[in-house]
Amino acid sequence: MGMGIKLAGGIPHPNSLPQSQKLIKVKISGAVRKPGWHTLSDKSLLIEGIKEAGGILPQANLRELKLDSFLKDGEKIYVSSQKIDINRSSLPQLTHLPGIGPTLAQRIINYRREKGRFHTLLELQEIPGIGKKKFQQIKDKITITSEND
Repeated sequence: MGMGIKLAGGIPHPNSLPQSQKLIKVKISGAVRKPGWHTLSDKSLLIEGIKEAGGILPQANLRELKLDSFLKDGEKIYVSSQKIDINRSSLPQLTHLPGIGPTLAQRIINYRREKGRFHTLLELQEIPGIGKKKFQQIKDKITITSEND
């Protein structure tokens, strides 16, 4: 035992121990991969909190957030979402819509290839697997652009 203390440099003096870092808890929700409460150092920036929450989802809208601001203990951050453009979104982006997995996302893309751009949101209901109920789940989270946009 004495040999271990000698090899490790002796018994550490209380003043030489690193001071414990103060931790804070923040709730990050919305368009992030792992929403919920996260523990970070008290000197963490919002961008670090978002990284701790798994990063942003493709539809995240960061324009409203000041990413270089310091987080405070107990703070609640909401990362808002932009609407997903069903005329331009990729398969992974479409799968972030509620109830739309890879199969339905591929059907949306196939529809665009076969019939062209969507002209109304209601056209989504022409795709097998997207009925009125599923459409109601996603209608407020989607948009369409024209060819000129």
